[in-house]
Amino acid sequence: MDLVLPILENKITAMVTAFRFVVFAMLVVGLIARMSRHHYNNSELVRPLARAITIVALVSSLNWWFPLMENTMLAAASYIDPQYNDNPARASEELRAGATQNPERKEWSWRKLNESIYHAMTDAVSWVFIQIGALISAPMIILQYILRWILYLLMPFALACFMIPGGTQIGVRFFQQTLAVLAWPVGFAITNLVTIAIWQDFRAAVGAEPASAEMALYSPFLTNVGGILAVLTLVIGTISTPVICQKIFAQGYAFTGETGNPGALGRAATDTLYRASTVGNLLAASSRTSAPMSGHTGTMPSPLPAQTTPGL
Repeated sequence: MDLVLPILENKITAMVTAFRFVVFAMLVVGLIARMSRHHYNNSELVRPLARAITIVALVSSLNWWFPLMENTMLAAASYIDPQYNDNPARASEELRAGATQNPERKEWSWRKLNESIYHAMTDAVSWVFIQIGALISAPMIILQYILRWILYLLMPFALACFMIPGGTQIGVRFFQQTLAVLAWPVGFAITNLVTIAIWQDFRAAVGAEPASAEMALYSPFLTNVGGILAVLTLVIGTISTPVICQKIFAQGYAFTGETGNPGALGRAATDTLYRASTVGNLLAASSRTSAPMSGHTGTMPSPLPAQTTPGL
């Protein structure tokens, strides 16, 4: 599915071109502020000038390297799910198709009223879940597309923040947010892959031709259970993808958190080993000092002779 909103894209592209004078004004102010903080010698003039030239080059080539970052994430999503770029909502479509074209569905029969009510209820519940999953996945794809163009609009201003003293952290955070939003397709592709696998595995386990009458009775129920589990996987994966990407790229849980940072784990392990060795050395020293004392515990010291007064 190639999602294109021409009006939005044209407006954003025109606004990026129209507001470039603001970006270059921020660059001039930042360059003056940086150069005024140092003495005028060759070694201190090169760094601000090189930074300004690099930012100008990045702003001028924004329409080249920004789609390159997006295509890199889409290539990763396509590697996980080869059909994701053609149809990001493939999982929800397959679930809807399976719910509407169920070969094991029984027609309503007054002779078998209980069985007909049972099949109607299970089919209705699974249909509701599948429709909810389809309604959630499509808006998230549209939201990612809109956020992509908003980030494209704000990217030149974020690049200009690297030139302003004290604004580097703002630019870094913005780049992290951009990577987090562009990485949504990777999470959606993983969600689609797991959802389709659960759905197809349940249908393969049930089979189109039940082997026994009992299996024929419960096969529609098992099919609906598989559909409900697949829809729950689709909904949870679609909703949690932005949160996980935000934690990984923007908040850095996978890189700077104590539970996921290898450096932090190594330092904690080294500190633990050092403390353990210190406690072991203290215990060994105390045992060596207490050994000679324990050898004399059975022998009482001889009493001092009684003092006598001379002449008595």
